[in-house]
Amino acid sequence: MQLRDKLQQDIVILDGGFGTTVEQFGYDVKHELWSSNLLQSNPEAVYKVHQAFVDSGAEIILTNTYQASVQSFLNIGIDREAARTYLEKAAELATRAVGNKAIVAGSLGPYGAMLGNGSEYTGDYKETEADYIKYHKERLDILLEASVNVFAFETIPNIEEIKAVKTLLRDYPSIEAWISVTLKDSNHLSDGTPIEEVIRVVNVIDNVVAFGVNCTSVNVIDGAADKLISLSDKPLILYPNGGRKYDAVKKIWIDQHDESFVEAAVKWKAKGVKIIGGCCQVGPEEISELVRTLRT
Repeated sequence: MQLRDKLQQDIVILDGGFGTTVEQFGYDVKHELWSSNLLQSNPEAVYKVHQAFVDSGAEIILTNTYQASVQSFLNIGIDREAARTYLEKAAELATRAVGNKAIVAGSLGPYGAMLGNGSEYTGDYKETEADYIKYHKERLDILLEASVNVFAFETIPNIEEIKAVKTLLRDYPSIEAWISVTLKDSNHLSDGTPIEEVIRVVNVIDNVVAFGVNCTSVNVIDGAADKLISLSDKPLILYPNGGRKYDAVKKIWIDQHDESFVEAAVKWKAKGVKIIGGCCQVGPEEISELVRTLRT
């Protein structure tokens, strides 16, 4: 069963935040590649996190490739062929963990994730359309060859990058994808683009089967939910952070006074949101609670 079929269900549960979960499991992620470094240093740790989310009831498991672009590997001295091997390993680990219990989705983080300067949360970068396409295409092609055919263009903060993804996906009519963005506030993409403009772009991408928001606070997403529902032609996917905000300069998590993630999810489901999961600071325990609450 692929994503379009899954979306016929009342609600679909996505997994939680990989990097913060693997850190809570006791593994070191202080590296240029963040948790993707474990693909080379400790692949079984990657498997254990995927398995924990499967056991929690998640129906979609994201590969540990958010920051693992080919260019990211090249930047730290790993050659292209080794980069391919690590990306293939990411697909294999996720596939092995899910068995026939869940869908594997290839995580394709934004161009800003490769820059390592926090711009993935602000959208403060300007590249050519060709640069964005090359960045995403290399990783997508490798994962596609490794039998992944659902993709998450996630945490995208920049409208020009979204437009580039639209161009890229014209060459991949047979895959299924979702686009999820980060928000500056309840009305604007992180780079300041009005959310109405973002949705107009996404609505006309045929093989994008869901649109939504991730790696953003519960409160901001909750404030945007009604507008997203009314304007998007795509089913909605929401996976917020778990009540803390990341300071990209100090590289620490700061407590916020957010509404409960699970309580907000109950409202979102009632409004018709189709896929709900978690991002940073949301682990298997929280996903288990989400499953218990939304399935009753």
